[in-house]
Amino acid sequence: MSSESLGGQILVGVTVAAIVGIGGWVLGRATAPAEPPSLEITPESVTAQVGLDTEFNAIGGPDVRTLTWRVAGQPVGRSHVAQCDAVAAQLMCRFLVPGTYSVSATATAANDLEVTRHSSVSVVFPDRYYTVFIQNPDRQVRSDAYRVLLRRIDWARVQQSITPLILLYDPDKGRNVFAADTVFEPEFEGVDVLQGLKLRIPKLTEPARGLVVGPLEALGVTVTEIPYAEAILSIERGAIDGGFVTLGDPTIDLLDADLEDMQAE
Repeated sequence: MSSESLGGQILVGVTVAAIVGIGGWVLGRATAPAEPPSLEITPESVTAQVGLDTEFNAIGGPDVRTLTWRVAGQPVGRSHVAQCDAVAAQLMCRFLVPGTYSVSATATAANDLEVTRHSSVSVVFPDRYYTVFIQNPDRQVRSDAYRVLLRRIDWARVQQSITPLILLYDPDKGRNVFAADTVFEPEFEGVDVLQGLKLRIPKLTEPARGLVVGPLEALGVTVTEIPYAEAILSIERGAIDGGFVTLGDPTIDLLDADLEDMQAE
């Protein structure tokens, strides 16, 4: 400390280091280094089936200000491998492409520090799918029947009601599509093609049963409820025109397929 007289005033000089100190000391008290927020993501690893919903959750501390999700390195909504919706700390994804991917959550605290956690996801095809198979020697009739079945039943709600993954043939796209991705069109025309058709479906629980049986009967379809395996046998014998069967290969073109491509339960 030093003092000088200037114009009758006494100036007192204090070395700055005495107040601030060295190494972060201020007035004798230490300043703790800022820390990033706490964050966990569950599950840390998971095996997901193509087409089925997989849920992820982020658990953060009270200091978390914002939370962002990324899937396969891309922001939610931009990833080509999954359809995802994020609501706060929950992420729901329906993976479309098999492979191994990373799902990450990044938390930002009020002090602007960030932390990122990752979950490893192995996406696989299920052993089998459920589909509606129509047997008719006329290719155009089969195509029209698939088109009406695809649109006049709310398959997205049916899929939400049951666990087995449903694939349906879309004649306009020339390939199978996931039931969850179909568009319900209750006023779709061209329904006469189903009049008098005999279909057998599995014994579904509600609300799935009502979502399938009601619209089919309204279209003039005769519906019988039996196990999947019996449906294949009935089609082989010519007792019915089609019904729910199991499909092992999602790439099979149902318009050109026959019963040998199907599987029994």
